[in-house]
Amino acid sequence: MFSWLKRIFSGSEISDTTNEATRKETIASSSTHSPSLHTQHAFLNDEEKLERYGQSRSHKKDDARWVLPGEKVTAHGLEIADGMVYVGNFLTAAPNGGWNADTPAPCLIRPSLKVASGVPQTNLDLGYWPSYTDITPNQRLTYLLWLASGKSDTSYPMGYPFLYFYGLERRLIADSPSIDEEVLLIAEVKRLRELFGHNSSFVNYSTELLNFVEMKHAVTDIPRVEAWKPDLAALGNHMSPLLQAKLGLHALRGMPLDVDLAIAGILSLPPHLTGLWPRIATTRARPEFIELTRHRFNQKFPHGFRLRDKKESRLDLNYRSASQYLHSSIKFEGIDRLPDPAQLTWTKMIKLCEGAREDLSAFAKVVGKERERADSMAAALMLPAELGERETVRSFRAWLDDLPQPLADVPLEELVPRCFGSGKAASGLRQARDMSAMLARVGYGMEPDPTYGGTKPGENIILFRIGDAQGQLTPVGADFRTAALIMTAIGPAAKALTLGQKLVDALTTRLQLTPHETKRLTARLRLLPKRLPTLGRLKTIVESIEPEQQTTIASLAASAALTIGETDQDMMVALERLYEAVGLGRRELYTVLHQGNAAAASCASEPIVIEDGKSRRRGHRIPAPPSKAKSQEGIVIDMSKVGVILRETKEVEEILAPIYEDEAAEIPVPAAVTPTLERETRFVGLGHDQARLLEALVTQPEWPRSGFEAKAHELGLMPDGALEAINEWSYDKFDEELIEDGDPLIINMALLADAPGAAS
Repeated sequence: MFSWLKRIFSGSEISDTTNEATRKETIASSSTHSPSLHTQHAFLNDEEKLERYGQSRSHKKDDARWVLPGEKVTAHGLEIADGMVYVGNFLTAAPNGGWNADTPAPCLIRPSLKVASGVPQTNLDLGYWPSYTDITPNQRLTYLLWLASGKSDTSYPMGYPFLYFYGLERRLIADSPSIDEEVLLIAEVKRLRELFGHNSSFVNYSTELLNFVEMKHAVTDIPRVEAWKPDLAALGNHMSPLLQAKLGLHALRGMPLDVDLAIAGILSLPPHLTGLWPRIATTRARPEFIELTRHRFNQKFPHGFRLRDKKESRLDLNYRSASQYLHSSIKFEGIDRLPDPAQLTWTKMIKLCEGAREDLSAFAKVVGKERERADSMAAALMLPAELGERETVRSFRAWLDDLPQPLADVPLEELVPRCFGSGKAASGLRQARDMSAMLARVGYGMEPDPTYGGTKPGENIILFRIGDAQGQLTPVGADFRTAALIMTAIGPAAKALTLGQKLVDALTTRLQLTPHETKRLTARLRLLPKRLPTLGRLKTIVESIEPEQQTTIASLAASAALTIGETDQDMMVALERLYEAVGLGRRELYTVLHQGNAAAASCASEPIVIEDGKSRRRGHRIPAPPSKAKSQEGIVIDMSKVGVILRETKEVEEILAPIYEDEAAEIPVPAAVTPTLERETRFVGLGHDQARLLEALVTQPEWPRSGFEAKAHELGLMPDGALEAINEWSYDKFDEELIEDGDPLIINMALLADAPGAAS
């Protein structure tokens, strides 16, 4: 065992029994620059080991030289015109000594090593922590070609720029270049950082190198440290030595940090100390995060943020190199101890940053991985108000302000591009909710709006002002949801009578709606379809309401219908369907209507006209109340008018008779009669005359309203009563409406053909 270890550390040759097939040079697949193990060494034979690592330790000698900036050097026939590389047989990887002293420096170009010929494969990366000694001949050819072509080609994998950067780093850290040369080297590092700024790892390491060089000059010049300011846009994922020293001096002297130092410190501390783990709000929205934190810092800490010193805290300024073997540290002259900023208390600053990060989460999600979306209207509207209004938002607001008021009908295909950009489509509920939130930020609302219980937007959107921009959606109360349900149930009938706005006013007064709720209800009125909602749809809607509230809503709907001043047949059908949907009968509805009419006509000396014999649709008109003068003359009984009332009462009883067919159906029918009636129709259970009417109706899928009424009159039936009787029979048989009321009437032919229940 001892002899084996001795041979390893002495660099002696070790016999190689590795299969020839396994000696192939491996190529790492990852391009990330982070620690890993080199696996290539295990596949080298004795000759290759001697070639790469040379003689034993006792015979090794640093004979490499640094090619100065601007000096030419040729390696394997390729000329590197501007130098700044190490060339030679050996250069130790650890200038300060240690167990890596016998390892060749990764940046050293060794002419003795093989280089492939022919066309290089420029798509092969070098893997983690590359070394010129360890890479393959083909990769050496590619690297030398990259150096000879000007060290600017960004199409090569990142391992090649890093390998070149190792040499610049070693020269600046381990050697002592002249001031003039150092200026040229620093300029070269900055040039590379500009070229490869897309790689965050390269940006971090190059920034750390520049900071450390600055620190080396500042250790004997405290004023220089004091004058230094961090570049917030170029912060790495750890704290640079110069920033550590700057923060430590402020804490040692009890000086408050200004906003730039405080932000640089909090963002450079390890996440496990601050809880500010890298998230999209501090990565994809870094400029906005810094701007928002700066704004809030100036408000909360107008005199700066004080970082209190701890006596037991001590800072060790170590340089973390890109190359794995290079180490260095700095000590200040004249200062025994600097506190370590990572060991001090940042609680108040952390809390401030956490709030900024949370408030930017929505913006960062919109931006996603495409930073160019930061200027889009969708993203700009998600910014906190403290960051001001961007041009895209101002243009959007100007377009909205130019729309007709108070309600504007806008095609969906015109609104979507303004919200999400050209080529985008709002095809789902999520996009509709996003549009609603964006509009709310500039003081506008839209309908239909799923956020407020509306349906998915169709071809057109109704836009309206809701006041000044609040930065968030304006909530609505339970009373608005009640009003919206009533509007859905009876709104189409009121709209057909051009009394829709009166219905909105009535609901606003009775439910004490806010101006925002009233505008939203008015917008829904404009979007209502011409047809009344079916009973099935109403049942689905009321299922979301507490049972004890359903009766109240139905009564409120009937009361509102009376308030608007006219109740035609469509309104009656709408109310009847709503009452049935909440589990109430028509008797309860008519009770509410009669009580309302009676209250309105309590002082009338003339009877209420229910049917004038001229109107085909038999609307119910509420008479105007009599003048106060007549009501004060006393009660005068006119017997001739009493006779007229009695006759009209009898006519009303005949009109209302079909409505109470349910009660009449409970009267037993003689057994000898029932079979005869049922044999005459295939609609078992339906009244004789109604069945005859249905026989005529099912001959075609649609009927004009006038044609349907004519058929009903031919059979001596009231059209609306017959329609209700047929649909009630249909619900009993098929649990679905057979005839959809409207003009024209729609017959559900498939129901009779497929569903069981109708006799053939």
